[in-house]
Amino acid sequence: MRIPALPMGPRGLVALTAMVAFTLAVVDGGSVALTKMTVPDDVQAAGHAAAEVAKNGPANRQTAAAAHLAAQDSAKLHGITVHTKDFTIYPDGRVTLTAGKTAPTLLLERVPQLAHLADVTTTTTVEPLPFS
Repeated sequence: MRIPALPMGPRGLVALTAMVAFTLAVVDGGSVALTKMTVPDDVQAAGHAAAEVAKNGPANRQTAAAAHLAAQDSAKLHGITVHTKDFTIYPDGRVTLTAGKTAPTLLLERVPQLAHLADVTTTTTVEPLPFS
C-alpha cells in the first residue's frame, strides 16, 4: 500500500503551522482585548446594583450580604463573577467590588501555563445612582 505524498514540502508544512499559530494568537488576543473592554462596564453595572441596596441600610454585615447578592445577580447576567473577599460597602452607599471573567479563547484557556492570560479582573468603586 502506498502512502500519498503531501502536496507541500517541509518548508510549506512549517509555514502552514506558523500561519495557524499566528491565526490562533490573533483570535485569542482579540477575544481577550474585547473582554478587557467589556468587563469594566459589566462590573460597574453589578456595582450599581449593589450600591442601590447599600444606600438604604446601615453599613453592617446584613446589608453587605444583601448588596453582594444583588451584585452577584447582576453579574450573572453579564457572565462575570464577583469576588467575595474584595467587596466593601461604605456608610454613604458607595460600593467597592472586584469581579472578573475568563475570555473565551481557542488556545489560551486550554494551556495551563497560558490560562492566566485569559483571566480579566477589574476593581471599581461605585456610588449609588441619583435616580432609581
